[in-house]
Amino acid sequence: MELWYFSIARLLVGIGFLSVASIKDLKTRRVPNKLWIIMGSVGILILFTELLIRKFWLGNEIFWTHFLIFIPIGIIFSEAFVERPPVYSKDGLNFKVLLWLLIPVIVFVYMVFVLGGSMIFWTLAMIPGMMLFAFLLYFLYILYGGADAKAVITLAVLVPFYPQIPGLTRTALASELIPLMQTLFPFTLVILLNASLVVLVLPIGYLLINLYKRDLDFPRMFFGFKKSVEEIEDSFVWPMEYYENGKLKTELFPRSSSEEKLKSLRSHGREIVWTTPKIPFIAPISIGFLISFLIGNPLLYLF
Repeated sequence: MELWYFSIARLLVGIGFLSVASIKDLKTRRVPNKLWIIMGSVGILILFTELLIRKFWLGNEIFWTHFLIFIPIGIIFSEAFVERPPVYSKDGLNFKVLLWLLIPVIVFVYMVFVLGGSMIFWTLAMIPGMMLFAFLLYFLYILYGGADAKAVITLAVLVPFYPQIPGLTRTALASELIPLMQTLFPFTLVILLNASLVVLVLPIGYLLINLYKRDLDFPRMFFGFKKSVEEIEDSFVWPMEYYENGKLKTELFPRSSSEEKLKSLRSHGREIVWTTPKIPFIAPISIGFLISFLIGNPLLYLF
């Protein structure tokens, strides 16, 4: 179980950095890499300090071999921010890059061999595991923005344990089951789950706005709002409507506002169309981060 004062440190660091990232994402849809690098570095420092304290206070729980986990953590973390040559190109296989990528695999296999029976090891192993999972979500376009993936990668480092702050955190999970859940359902997944629930509330907000404006058009009124065609290019929105072969098309989940779509709307004299906002997922992640500290995993309450 996590030492409670480290939970407070992680909460304060997370709120601080995620607040700045949310503001930047809302204003510009861009979050500088420097922010995630600093946040991740602070997270690594907090984890290193906690493991040191655990070792000297609870020597039978932490061994020096546990600290090897920082090798795969550091290498995978750097992959999100540092450009490197490809493993394979027209010049053939780059053995230096291949060796660099094999280092975390070799270290992890060694740790499994030495620490396979340690529950704290498997909790720590979920840090690089969640980092790789974030890369996968990005490549599958489930996390659409690079900043979203980097946020998840950074949170995997910052909050590897379920937080326990007396008088603040709540959970439907028995304390003796927390070590197991940290491995089966890492806290970063809890944050993503709560962030997704926040996003699911958005259609209610769109509905209320459109009811107030009396823009009633099912189902578009649940997915966005009307906006001038001329404003679309300079706004963080995508048009839900466009013309193709002279026929009006509706796309409830657009992922582009190409010039062809806007040109088709102008050619048909459309001045006002339904649009959907480009949702900056960093803001829901920030809200989900705070909710996760307060109530934990909402799915557990169903059981």
